[in-house]
Amino acid sequence: MYCPKCGTQLPDGTAFCSSCGANLNGTAAPNAAPNTPPQQPSAVGIAFSGLGGFLKSYLASPVQATSSVLQKRDVATPALLLGAQAIAAMLMLLAACTKIGSMTYGLAQVPFKVWFLGGLLSEIICVALFAGLVFGAVRIMNANTSFLDVIIVCGCHSIFITAMMLVSMVCFFLSLEFGFYVMLLTLVLWIAMGVPSFQAVAPEFHSGKSWIFYLVIVILTLVFSVMILMKGLFPALLEIPASFSFWESMM
Repeated sequence: MYCPKCGTQLPDGTAFCSSCGANLNGTAAPNAAPNTPPQQPSAVGIAFSGLGGFLKSYLASPVQATSSVLQKRDVATPALLLGAQAIAAMLMLLAACTKIGSMTYGLAQVPFKVWFLGGLLSEIICVALFAGLVFGAVRIMNANTSFLDVIIVCGCHSIFITAMMLVSMVCFFLSLEFGFYVMLLTLVLWIAMGVPSFQAVAPEFHSGKSWIFYLVIVILTLVFSVMILMKGLFPALLEIPASFSFWESMM
């Protein structure tokens, strides 16, 4: 039996609680559980639970699932999805570096920081560029949209891009050329999945003006990403002189 006041477990037939002194008088049920408050789920558990529900609804209706997350201002779900995409980018780059090392019989070993920091920072730079340009475009179009809204929709629509990055990783292990082609398909998928992202935050998306804005966003994102990554990030990670081409280092 348990004390109804403090929840202490007591021998059956006890008249007074040995812990709090309460007069039981046979009121405690023999098999009653302690009166303890229900355990609250952790923040991590809530986040992953919400992610599971989002994935199910996204596969059924991507637009409706994204709109629901946007209305609830759920930051955890897109943050987890963008984190998964960053991990996929690192693994894809690791596979490419590993294949290069095996093809050169260990002569062209790529340092850990190149695929780890390269993959992570590449993801951050590309997402930040795309989200920043989308935010700038919708503000020019007088849309009442915050930068957080743009990040949320970009994170929600990153599911298939992450999946394609993982496919590219497998293909890089098989063939460097095959993996490169699949990576190009991933780039095409990113352009396609950017359409619903822009549509979720831009007014009158189907107008000609909106399509022009989106094409400019895609072109600028690609140009600036290539310039930053190939002229700045990867040469710095590989410790290549500024006058030396990144592509020459990979030959």
